[in-house]
Amino acid sequence: MRMKALKRFIVLITFIFAVESNMFIFAKDVKGQEYINKTLITLKIIEDSSNMNEPVTRAEFAKMIVRASEYREKTFDNISEVVCNDVGINAPYAAYIKKALDAGYMYTYLGGFFKPYDYIKYEDLSRACLALLSYNNDDFRSNQVQGRNLKFESLELNRNIDKKDKETLYKIDIVNGIYNTLNEKIKDSNTIYAESIFEKIIIDADKEINASEYVESKTDGPFFVKKENDLNIPFEITKHNVYINGKQCTIEELKDDIVNYGYAIYYLDIDKKMLYAYTERQDISAPIMLRRGYVYRIHYSASNMTVPYRVDIDNYKYMLDSEQAKFDFSASGCFKVDDEIVYLCNKMNDVNSSYRDSKGKRIYDDGETEPYNGSIVVAFSASLIKEE
Repeated sequence: MRMKALKRFIVLITFIFAVESNMFIFAKDVKGQEYINKTLITLKIIEDSSNMNEPVTRAEFAKMIVRASEYREKTFDNISEVVCNDVGINAPYAAYIKKALDAGYMYTYLGGFFKPYDYIKYEDLSRACLALLSYNNDDFRSNQVQGRNLKFESLELNRNIDKKDKETLYKIDIVNGIYNTLNEKIKDSNTIYAESIFEKIIIDADKEINASEYVESKTDGPFFVKKENDLNIPFEITKHNVYINGKQCTIEELKDDIVNYGYAIYYLDIDKKMLYAYTERQDISAPIMLRRGYVYRIHYSASNMTVPYRVDIDNYKYMLDSEQAKFDFSASGCFKVDDEIVYLCNKMNDVNSSYRDSKGKRIYDDGETEPYNGSIVVAFSASLIKEE
């Protein structure tokens, strides 16, 4: 009876960002690849199930592995120093890269280089997954790489991965490796790894984590306000429970922003008594930006003329990483060229606009490397903030 009820409420996860997500409930039938993908989406380890058969860069992997770790809630701390020689303070995924290095999930090459745009290899996944399970250098004598790979395989963390040693992995391989790790016991312990880091996670009769039963705290929103007195917050505000654009702020700062910019968007986590607001304040260190503008151009790749991969808004260029964003800007979606929109975006100014072919080779728009301003998280019609 319970499973029948759950199946009425299947939710397609799109893009998970700094805001606490809504309640996600997935129906479980067979633990196939779709179930595994949805499990990692539910746990916010990956954002969607797109590009599963494409390689993953070291920078992208850093974000995935940190989101699978005990540090998953602390990845937006300000970076006050250069992470390594080729990863600056404002580099994409800089906070995740720093945490992955500090925790020992990843490593730098000789000379202090991280090589953020190189692709993840089998041995990188082996090292990171075993580190999550509390294995370290002392557990592998002489040939560290070989020792880790053998342990990785003896624990069957390579289940559903058909690659070996120094081979480049695709996103699907990494997803399967992390999923297998979630179901494995921590070193010298009887505790399943997922139980140690995800509160209320369920281990089913097959001794695997059950995404059907995992429920996040509920977040209400978005709410649009045009006046500071329009804020309707059903809990006490403190100096610790207000965030603007992903950074901790005060309620007074939020009210000032509403006055200065004429509006704000906010979400409420009633259970945790948290307020997540977004305004047009220009803060280069903020992980999320709120902007408004006119859709100038929507880009489609030559290999798929039905699904857009990039949108230009005024003078800004953004990638569309989530399935929902791609749909919203597609021919069947709600936004067209010349529409005025309000949108939240991840701000990553030094990333290049590109997509990849079936072999993983980077193909740049118009044949050139082109800087872009991040990726669209969610968009709304600007009519929501117009004066009545």
